[in-house]
Amino acid sequence: MENHNHHENHNVNPFSHQHPAQPIYFADRTEQLQYFKQTVKNSAKLNPPAPLNYAILGTWGQGKTSLLYKLKEIALNELQNEIQCTCIYFPLMPQYCQNWDTFTENFLKRVKTTTEATQKILPKIKKEITQWEVSLNLGLISAQRKTDKNQHSTPNLTDALQQLWEQHLKPSGAQIAFVMFDDLQYFPIKTEDSAYLNLRTTFQELVNRGCNYSLIVTAHSLLFSAIAELAEPIVRFFTPFELKPFTFTEVKESIDVRLKAVKNTTTIDDKVIQLITEKTNGHPYIIMFTMSELLIHTQEKEHIGLEEFQEVWPTIEQSCGKRIFSQKFQAASDKERQLMIAIAKTKKEFVSPSDFRTLGSGVAELFSRLENKEFLLKQDRGIYSLFHPMFAEFLRHQQ
Repeated sequence: MENHNHHENHNVNPFSHQHPAQPIYFADRTEQLQYFKQTVKNSAKLNPPAPLNYAILGTWGQGKTSLLYKLKEIALNELQNEIQCTCIYFPLMPQYCQNWDTFTENFLKRVKTTTEATQKILPKIKKEITQWEVSLNLGLISAQRKTDKNQHSTPNLTDALQQLWEQHLKPSGAQIAFVMFDDLQYFPIKTEDSAYLNLRTTFQELVNRGCNYSLIVTAHSLLFSAIAELAEPIVRFFTPFELKPFTFTEVKESIDVRLKAVKNTTTIDDKVIQLITEKTNGHPYIIMFTMSELLIHTQEKEHIGLEEFQEVWPTIEQSCGKRIFSQKFQAASDKERQLMIAIAKTKKEFVSPSDFRTLGSGVAELFSRLENKEFLLKQDRGIYSLFHPMFAEFLRHQQ
């Protein structure tokens, strides 16, 4: 029986690129985790309240949502003997973010079902929150706005969260409430009714009213650059956690943590991990894909060395092209694809719009569009690179 269980565990593949890492699989981001732990303990005990707000920033696939999950787990479980808190997690979607009223309505409707609390106060919070009633008089607010340009719907959300804090959360023993919005970039940037300004105003006013709410958001790095041009105080409202690619040590940890979590006894040579780090450029999403494929193609092996890795790498690379890069490539327009292929075929690490004058006018705008879609990374003013070397290799094989 022991051998059978050992064999079953050995074959469990814990690597998935399609889902954020659950806390049990979380690895690294040590600096961000340590800062969060230190500052939230302080924020929970300050009176009058002055909580920090956090923005988890990064490009595609860097693990923004994974870190958000981990921060929630830390607040609710790891720190439960030091602070009593609630977490309201709300993943944003385009349909929720068409305007401020739609967002407010959808968010407040889901507060009751998305609020979690530390174990000590959880029973009381659950009982209290069922009694919370909020009037979503959005129709009236919209009508008022038509006659009064200074009327905003922000007080509706502010008043509702103030009521929640004063009548239910604080009496239940909560010292701080974390409101977590995943994928903040779904809010339109240029609009008369700026969701970003409204968020800042709402959570500043809540603290002014004595309600200890800490706002935690995830967003693309580009978003904060764009917001800074329109309303720089919003950027200052957050403590940024800018996520970067993994180093060798971090890649090794991310692999070891997952294997140990499922009791998979496969061992992987450090030289293989070094190659994975180099080939993936430490990109967390591509690392997960690579490891998933590696275990699939070496299923019966208990140790993966350089020979085993090099034998299956061409298959992994081809699979990555078909299942990841091809999908991203299809999201670009014909002109954008032509430009990306041209960039890849230069085999230069860095390029600028001036290198492609022969493609005609509008090249600078194409570069900007490709940056917004995260195909290109801006390295300096007018200097860009394709978002990943493996993507560049994929492009060189396109027509």
